[in-house]
Amino acid sequence: MRVVILSILFLLSVGSGFQVFADEKVVEPEAPLVLRGLDPVNLTQGKDAQGSEERSLVYEGYEYRFASDENLARFKKDPGRFCIQSGEWCMVIPTARNKPDVFTVHEGKIYLLGSWGCMSEFALDPERYLNPPQKTRQVAIVLWDGAELLDFSGPGEVFAAAGSEGAFRVFTVAKTKNPVVSQGFVSVNPTYSIEDCPQPDILLFPGGGVSAVLKDEAMMEWVGKTEKDAELVLSVCTGAFILAKAGLLEGKAATTWFGAIESLKKAATNTKVYSDRRFVDNGRVITSAGVSAGIDMSLYVVARLLGQEAAEKTAKYMEYRWVSDPKEGVH
Repeated sequence: MRVVILSILFLLSVGSGFQVFADEKVVEPEAPLVLRGLDPVNLTQGKDAQGSEERSLVYEGYEYRFASDENLARFKKDPGRFCIQSGEWCMVIPTARNKPDVFTVHEGKIYLLGSWGCMSEFALDPERYLNPPQKTRQVAIVLWDGAELLDFSGPGEVFAAAGSEGAFRVFTVAKTKNPVVSQGFVSVNPTYSIEDCPQPDILLFPGGGVSAVLKDEAMMEWVGKTEKDAELVLSVCTGAFILAKAGLLEGKAATTWFGAIESLKKAATNTKVYSDRRFVDNGRVITSAGVSAGIDMSLYVVARLLGQEAAEKTAKYMEYRWVSDPKEGVH
């Protein structure tokens, strides 16, 4: 909640991203100071100048400070030119969040990065990270008898639709290539068995009947071996119990189907288990609540990897009302 101190002179709403202007004395503790308080207008010109708290505003979640009224006015007039160009996630290590005080300037544009090491790596070859070649990510959906139908078919639809231009290749994998039955009426022929499955970039575990997997030493051994080289590990519904047994939720946060929240708390005692989240993102490990929540999580992953526009386009194709805020739509 914003605390407004009485000396508000006026509120100027220029552009939907602005929250706070220098002319209103507002405290917004949730907005981190970016660029160590250096003036972003000067930075884009290759100069360092410390901004002042009296000349500050919050734009798209960050507090910017300015060295002069002229630079503050220039930013207000054209924020897209002077603001941070990178999103929440690091270009060098996509599973690391950007830090507001770690940044670089390239060709007059400011980019945040996840660490000083990432900044050094970026400096060696900026174009590699600004214009990366299209990568087809391999998405493995793990199946077994009793897996919940929408838990795997929903995310499968998301990644298949988003991957129509080569971004994703979706396949199924089970212990063997024998057909697996979901909810007693759908038979699925796995693309691969755990013996010949290629290394996935994204590894997804649905819920439903997970106790059989948890008790299967060969399956759990494969999980432990395969997750190590995966870019992302996802679970839907009670699939979170597989992640917990594999040690992937240790010291992290998670969620699951509402009816299994208390059981997950007992199974993963060193995990913060949320009952009011559609999905929970730990960086490399993302868990979702039950059934349809897996679609929201998968669209969120598409947005992380390909951008918000790609996720919205996918949701529109599916005629699905995407709940992009993990705190919304939870019973």
